[in-house]
Amino acid sequence: MSTRDTMLGLAREAILHRAKADGYQPKEYDPDSDPEGYVTSLLTALCHWCEACGHDWNAELRRAQELFEDDLAELRPSEVAPE
Repeated sequence: MSTRDTMLGLAREAILHRAKADGYQPKEYDPDSDPEGYVTSLLTALCHWCEACGHDWNAELRRAQELFEDDLAELRPSEVAPE
């Protein structure tokens, strides 16, 4: 399993967990379309986590962006079809 697949799985599970907290039943909520905006809710939760635990939110965001860009760079060569 690739890093991207792992991260997508984690995000899907987090979104579904957040939906469950609002009373959605399993398989009732579509995390791909995220109609309730739980991605924003989870980002807000992480921001609160950083503040409460003494982490630098902006530094965490910068590092996450760097890791995301690294992941994309690793994916690109495999996405290019051989000639």
